[in-house]
Amino acid sequence: MGMTVKQFNGFILFVLDDILEILEKLPEGAEKDKLQKVADNLQKTLED
Repeated sequence: MGMTVKQFNGFILFVLDDILEILEKLPEGAEKDKLQKVADNLQKTLED
């Protein structure tokens, strides 16, 4: 069973919110840079 666009966007928002919360607590480094890329890609998905 698939998701509607609204359900998918809700899921993306849920994940993105958690990632942004984690990013605030991470020290600078490669891990933070990679997670920021993931957050940026999720945000772009929502904007398309």
